[in-house]
Amino acid sequence: MSRPTNNPGGTWPRLMRAQTAAAYVDESSVESFLRAVGSAYPKPLTISGKGKRWLREDLDQAIDQLSGRASLVHDAADVL
Repeated sequence: MSRPTNNPGGTWPRLMRAQTAAAYVDESSVESFLRAVGSAYPKPLTISGKGKRWLREDLDQAIDQLSGRASLVHDAADVL
């Protein structure tokens, strides 16, 4: 049985567990998200005592690459 994704309170934390990250990228289940990690989505950070976590910025960058928008500037400091 697939675990459903979850968006706690409608907010997106900067560091996300697999369940939250799966909801953030609108995967149908945590398992489908985890199958795409390392290809479509980035590998997680491993935080001592906390386990695996995904950075919201890394997920955003992966989505930009998937959509062909990776070349768009997200921070003015990148072009200065």
